[in-house]
Amino acid sequence: MKEEFPEKYYNLQYSRFKKIAGYKYKTKNGEKVRNFFEKKVADFLFDSGISYEYEPLVNIDKKYFFPDFLINGNIILECTEWKGHDKAVKLNKKINYLKKRFSVFVIIPRSLSIYYQKIEKSKLIYYEELTLKFKNGIIVN
Repeated sequence: MKEEFPEKYYNLQYSRFKKIAGYKYKTKNGEKVRNFFEKKVADFLFDSGISYEYEPLVNIDKKYFFPDFLINGNIILECTEWKGHDKAVKLNKKINYLKKRFSVFVIIPRSLSIYYQKIEKSKLIYYEELTLKFKNGIIVN
């Protein structure tokens, strides 16, 4: 199934994962998300009138991903508050695929910036500055 119908396969795997992964926070938009940080970002987007998809299936070069948020079909937001340099290394690999088709940004709390130095600075958005970064659903520099 994975080879013949990859999109169907990954959606099935994802639906199984969602059942066991403990999506316990409900956003203002009504979906359940993995953690409180994603909830805060989702609620910010909702309150700002920015439409988004939560964890949509994305296929790039036969690799499948479920990024945290997709806005306007072309902007991906990854949210993380992991403490550790390893997360940034893994995230960078993911970003390198995703940026082939999307503008990709990583939202982190400013206090964790030391862990995410491997992420290109222009791709980092500090949660505390979200309101400064969005104008009419578009990320501004």
